[in-house]
Amino acid sequence: MLGEVTPPRFHVDDAAGIQAQLEVEGFACVADCLNAEELVQARELLWNHLEGTECPQMTQTRPVGWRRDDVSTWVEGHGDGLMTSTCHCDSMWFARTRPGVIAGFQAAYQEQDVIPAFDRMSINLPTAAENEGVQRRLAATNHAHGRLNMQELHTHKNSFYDERNGAPFTDFYSIVPLWDMNQATGATAVVPGSHKRVAEIQTMRARHWQVPPGVEMHTREWWTERKWVGPGRPDEDVEQYTALGLTPSVTNVRAGDMVIFDTALYHSGCAAADPSGASGNGTDQLLRAIYIMGMTPTRLKTSRELHARRLAFELDLPWYPDHDHLQITERVFAEHTSEGGQAESVRRFSEASREVQLLIDPTFA
Repeated sequence: MLGEVTPPRFHVDDAAGIQAQLEVEGFACVADCLNAEELVQARELLWNHLEGTECPQMTQTRPVGWRRDDVSTWVEGHGDGLMTSTCHCDSMWFARTRPGVIAGFQAAYQEQDVIPAFDRMSINLPTAAENEGVQRRLAATNHAHGRLNMQELHTHKNSFYDERNGAPFTDFYSIVPLWDMNQATGATAVVPGSHKRVAEIQTMRARHWQVPPGVEMHTREWWTERKWVGPGRPDEDVEQYTALGLTPSVTNVRAGDMVIFDTALYHSGCAAADPSGASGNGTDQLLRAIYIMGMTPTRLKTSRELHARRLAFELDLPWYPDHDHLQITERVFAEHTSEGGQAESVRRFSEASREVQLLIDPTFA
């Protein structure tokens, strides 16, 4: 099992401290980006979504029949891990528009004009829910190919707005837990300092995998066709970092704090040490719920992309930070009825609050 790290908490006004921490460690914890009152509101809005009382015409799959006061109802639908239906839910937009969240990204970039991706949440349930997703997750925590009880530690270097796109800066994304997040509840594991040593780590890791000739790294074929070389001891995954003097650790983060990541940092979702929830939020409460949010400088967006973001909002489509935005742009123009497509809108951009409109397309009048 990995050790646990409680990162230092920086006030959102301490831009110098946030930037220095990002430079050295590759991640920084910004305190209270959602304050106590905002946390209450965010949780209420999330449950409105999970119970199905919010925007019933949404196109993305979400739970059906859940009730916040009855854990036995948390059965139908994907209930453990990334929940794509949260992409445009009220809770997610409430979080994106919080001044503390925006200020955290402004501090990281040293720029005032930032614009968010349309990403999703990760919702994890306690075992009492008996949800199939929970059972699958528990069954998958004992890996036979050198992993610990978590996803594979990985990097997003050259997957966002960095060297691949020629942008002269480091890109950032973040997580914000709605309840305290730690080793017991399941949390994000990080490898401090790994953002500066990606090439070395990739070389170390390549020795443990057999990959068919000609398969490009991190493609779908690469993930499915490679095979682990070795007996599959869990410490085989860690020693690729410890051999370089790096220490993978599970983060201990307070509810409402935002952990901002350099996209090159090696990280992973780590399973709960206590999946019952007894040592966390309780056996009849959500085990963990985190916002996954990315923001980038607005200057990177073309006017056509900004228009496409408005259409994607109406069509209930995501706009992930690490996807091909030109491809998304052409897709939404092809599908939206205003451009001759056949896809039905589930909401109107013109009816969104002004603070949401400004984050989708700040040039919209």
